Amino acid sequence: MNLDQAQITQHPRTLLGAAWMTVANADGPHAQHLKAHAACKLGYHQQARTLWQGLADDGDSAAWFELACMAEWGLGEPSDMQRAQTLFLRAAELGHVLAWVRWAELSFSGPRYPD
Repeated sequence: MNLDQAQITQHPRTLLGAAWMTVANADGPHAQHLKAHAACKLGYHQQARTLWQGLADDGDSAAWFELACMAEWGLGEPSDMQRAQTLFLRAAELGHVLAWVRWAELSFSGPRYPD
């Protein structure tokens, strides 16, 4: 997933823009996570979601956790607490410890940031 030229020139001198350009041609799960984090921080939530979804489809618990956070916080989509809870549980089942914590918080005390 690459940023188009307009997006790159929009952030030519930011640290995140530099990070994106550094990992742009990198491959592998770690590079995909870095690209997704940079895209998300730059506000390109759909691109971040696409990258994390690809990793999640391969069983990456951290990617499931990030997708859950996006659903909870409404990044690139309306906030959906039920979907977030489901995604946190999926990440937790794959061994992501913070996902267990967040799933339990949502299950027993409700959202951290009510609508």
